[in-house]
Amino acid sequence: MSNAAYIYIIFSLLIVLVFELATLLRYRALRQRQRDMRLQKSYIQQIVKMLCNEEFSLITPSPDTLRDRMVLIEALHTVLSHTYGAELNILHELVGRYNLDGFLLRQIRHSRGLRQAHYIVLLSTTPTHRPAIPLLSRYCHSKNREKSIAALLAILALRPSTAISAIVLFPHRLRPLDISRIITLLRRGILPIAYEPLLASDNTNLRMLGLAIVRNFGIEIADKELQNIIVASSDERVVREALYTLSALGRPLGRAKIRIRLSTMEASYRRELCRHLTREGYSLAALRTIFSPAEVAHSATLLKSYKRNLEWHPTLNT
Repeated sequence: MSNAAYIYIIFSLLIVLVFELATLLRYRALRQRQRDMRLQKSYIQQIVKMLCNEEFSLITPSPDTLRDRMVLIEALHTVLSHTYGAELNILHELVGRYNLDGFLLRQIRHSRGLRQAHYIVLLSTTPTHRPAIPLLSRYCHSKNREKSIAALLAILALRPSTAISAIVLFPHRLRPLDISRIITLLRRGILPIAYEPLLASDNTNLRMLGLAIVRNFGIEIADKELQNIIVASSDERVVREALYTLSALGRPLGRAKIRIRLSTMEASYRRELCRHLTREGYSLAALRTIFSPAEVAHSATLLKSYKRNLEWHPTLNT
């Protein structure tokens, strides 16, 4: 047998061996994921049962391995992310019994990037008495944006009394997704914040959060504050958000000061706002009070394309 043929056979065998090994590893990983999913489901059921009975009980099977402990933390996160008014004493006992917070803090310190951000998010729903805030405050100022927003959410959940100052010191602009995650904390009753001081603040992040609170909770009495923001704010992003918030509440937009402010905005944004108001159900007569005939004409075409009857026609002037 020639050397070339011998090398070819060896190379072919190596390829087959590598393929078989990769298949085996994928199969084992799949089996492990399936096992973790079954275990997490069991843990979720036990945690819910504890909360319903208001009594702590040992978790079975006991999370003795690092992997099982992480599965339990994920299960706890799943339950608390969808729970309002959970009994924290029971959960503190659960976390302390299996040292979940200490384990999670070690994972945060010894990991990097998105994995570290994920661990920080898990910490935000893990009741702990450990001094985690100094560590999280440091991560809040990370150049990694995912890590910094995860740290902010954890601080808001673990120490809600410092929410305003934490958001003021946050070095990044909050994105819509970030704000929606903060709103989730409010809905769970973890973060009691009044909207009035947020709307009156000079901090853009606080104002954007205040607008989101008004919009999500349908606070119609904030009408005057929203109009003041539209008229007086120098931040176009905040002004646009206030306009969308007013329209979501079905409030008037045709007052003189608002019309003047709209007249100074870019034509592309005015067309976008006109289309948005059309989708919100504002009548063509109302739209004509603040938009040009060309802008309203496009919205009229859009309105006629809707396969529904508009039964609600908020006015822009009242």
